[in-house]
Amino acid sequence: MAIKPKWYADTSALKQHWRTGTVTYLIALSIIALLSLFSHYLVQSIVQKQEATARVVNQAGRQRMLSQRITRFGGEMLLPIERQSTPQLQKEYIAAINNMAEVHQALVNGSARLQIPTSDSIVINQLFHHNPINLDKQVTDFITTAKQLADTQLSQETRQNALIQLRLAANSKLLNSLDILVNQYQRESEQTVYKLQNYNRLSLFGMFLTLFLEALFIFRPLLLNLFRREQQYHRLLAEMESEISDRIHFIAFHDPLTELPNRLSLLERIKTAIQAVEQNQSHLVVISIGLDRFKDINNSLGHDQGDDLLMAIASRLAATAHEHNGVAARIAGDEFVLFLHNKVKTLDLMRILRQLKLSIIQPLELSKRTVQIGASLGIAVFPDDGVQAEELLLHANQAMRVAKTDGGNAFRFFQPTMTVNMARKMKLEQELRLAILDNQLELFYQPKIRLTTGEITGVEALIRWHHPDEGMLSPAEFIPIAEDSGLIVDLGDWVLVEALRQASVWHKQQIMIDIAINVSVKQLLRRNVSDRICALSEQMAINTHYIQLEITENNMMENLPRIIDQLEQLQNSGFAIAIDDFGTGHSSLASLRDLPINVLKIDRSFVTQAMEDDKDAQIVRAIVEMGHSLNKQIIAEGIETTEQMYLLQNFNCDEGQGYLFSKPVSARLITPLLEQHMIQISATEAPRQHGTNML
Repeated sequence: MAIKPKWYADTSALKQHWRTGTVTYLIALSIIALLSLFSHYLVQSIVQKQEATARVVNQAGRQRMLSQRITRFGGEMLLPIERQSTPQLQKEYIAAINNMAEVHQALVNGSARLQIPTSDSIVINQLFHHNPINLDKQVTDFITTAKQLADTQLSQETRQNALIQLRLAANSKLLNSLDILVNQYQRESEQTVYKLQNYNRLSLFGMFLTLFLEALFIFRPLLLNLFRREQQYHRLLAEMESEISDRIHFIAFHDPLTELPNRLSLLERIKTAIQAVEQNQSHLVVISIGLDRFKDINNSLGHDQGDDLLMAIASRLAATAHEHNGVAARIAGDEFVLFLHNKVKTLDLMRILRQLKLSIIQPLELSKRTVQIGASLGIAVFPDDGVQAEELLLHANQAMRVAKTDGGNAFRFFQPTMTVNMARKMKLEQELRLAILDNQLELFYQPKIRLTTGEITGVEALIRWHHPDEGMLSPAEFIPIAEDSGLIVDLGDWVLVEALRQASVWHKQQIMIDIAINVSVKQLLRRNVSDRICALSEQMAINTHYIQLEITENNMMENLPRIIDQLEQLQNSGFAIAIDDFGTGHSSLASLRDLPINVLKIDRSFVTQAMEDDKDAQIVRAIVEMGHSLNKQIIAEGIETTEQMYLLQNFNCDEGQGYLFSKPVSARLITPLLEQHMIQISATEAPRQHGTNML
């Protein structure tokens, strides 16, 4: 189920909402900023003008003081020096005159140094330049007269007349004119203050008007927009809650990748169907479907391509289920279920199973590659194989697991013994975990013989389990369990350490023989396992040339790209690498030529049949000749009769092992045999007891 896009998922609508809100907000900020700047510059201008007016009034008032000071100093200038108030009188008098002249020019024309601006008042200009005041002329004449008084080259009479004119001007007309000027400046200052008050009233009115306009045209739309957004948000939440609820319900009962019903949904449908058919005694069929070698698809093409394959298979299963009014579901990973809740006859069921297999095996195009995949099917029928939904699903899955164990690409009907077998496997898995910790395991050793001389060349370490209740268990039963559960890694590590420890003991006893140790591919897939094996050998003071590591052919070839570096490192460190069960896998001549291997071990099945089937004998001969041509050592497993030994001798096979020479025994029992270094081969056949070369 896919969620349909709503209006709030429209990116253009969301962008338009964002633009509208942003532009409105920026306009409001701009208006507020302009008003703030205008108010600031208006007040700043008026304040600066008031400051300038205050300075002008001060300077104008100072002119009165300077005129009085010049008049007083002028009177002293005509007295003898000893009667003058200060020896610096002449200098101070001239400074006062210059100061008055500078201030006068500043008042008339402005002065940057005194920070006095040029007056733009018409009345002030008239006071300075026009009658009846003409203050500019009065001050200029006053300064000129004062300079005459300071000129000592003039006659005493001239200087006396100048003093009289100064006193007359300072005490009457000039003082009155300066008072008029100061009063005019003060009046204009008061007018400026009055204008400032008017400006403040106007500014206050403008602020109220601006606030009203902002509230009407800016903040009101913003508030309305926010209100609409809130309403939209609530509607959005309501819609999303409904959609999320639907989606959660869908996810709870469907597989997110294939959108098929999941295990929970399937169980509910089976329960409903069981309740419906209990009254008419109909049959229900549950078919568990497990894809074969799906991990290889993931490992070789990647998980994305694996998902594509699962979706394609799901589509095919859904079509088959629809055709037969059934239900297809994905349980987990590469496992599916087809549930048929209509009455199905045996012949119809067989036809459906064949149709399923043909549908699944149809080629698929993945990453420009054509891929085919098989499936294992397990069938459980209601009510024969269970009356509960969980029971039917479990039994169908168990039958599917048996089909996988039997080689895959097949179907199996549920049998009660399958439950017993599954229960035993689970029991042994739990007990095997404890066996590793409780020292219930032991290594047995089977000698390898040079077929031309009977010389013992080495031994193979084989694991045995002394079960506390069941006695000695066959590796054929618990090794597959260890492989499936992942315990094979811990089990393999225990075998490796124990075998190397025993090799160290024998070497210290001067029993210098090779020891072959079975290594699981899962061990080699771990990082730096080669470093660990080398470190253990060095720690136990074992020459690596005496250690042979055996890997089964199938496991090696299936995982070769991932373990080749580890194998090369081990071979470079002196270990011999052997392919175990050779002939049962998919090795090619090219791979044998380039692989870092030293030994080929012919699988026991070929040796057993060689005396009875000429084709098997020819296969053994071909393996020996091919191995020798590639400079590989050849070992034959499972030799149980002298005829088999003679045949292998005729084929020039290098070494052999089997019950003809010795069954696997404990280290304590095989040590005396190893000390002899030789086995006298009897012409009598050994008992036909089959050993199992596992770890």
